[in-house]
Parts: sequence; structure tokens; C-alpha cells
Amino acid sequence: MANQHTKRIDAKPATETKKGTYLTKDNWEVMKPFVHFAFKSIVVIGSVMFAIVKMIPKALEHKPEERKSGKIIKI
Repeated sequence: MANQHTKRIDAKPATETKKGTYLTKDNWEVMKPFVHFAFKSIVVIGSVMFAIVKMIPKALEHKPEERKSGKIIKI
């Protein structure tokens, strides 16, 4: 009996998928623009926060309130 191998146009050949490899080249190529944008935005936010904190004036030395007089009145 002859083997019948019919090929379908829409059928793709079976390929083995590697399980356990989370970061593949395809995933990296898709995510690279997002990672690049996230890194640049974190750098911008950090530099803005640094500039804001640097612009805040320094606090003057804390001086305790002076009393009107050093006398204690006992009643």
C-alpha cells in the first residue's frame, strides 16, 4: 500500500520550541524600544528630582527662643 502524504497550503511544519528560555532574541527585539524608553525616562525623572532638591534653600541654624528674662517667679 502506498503512503499518502498530502500537503496543505496553510499547514506549517512542526518546529520544536525550547522550553525554559524566557528571554529569546525575538522577545528582546520586541521589548528593546520599551526598555530603552523606560531607562531614559528614569534618568530624566532622576535628574529632575535631583535639580529640585538642590534648589531647595538650606535651613538656617535652629536657635532656641529666648525668654524675656531669666527670672523665675514663684507664687
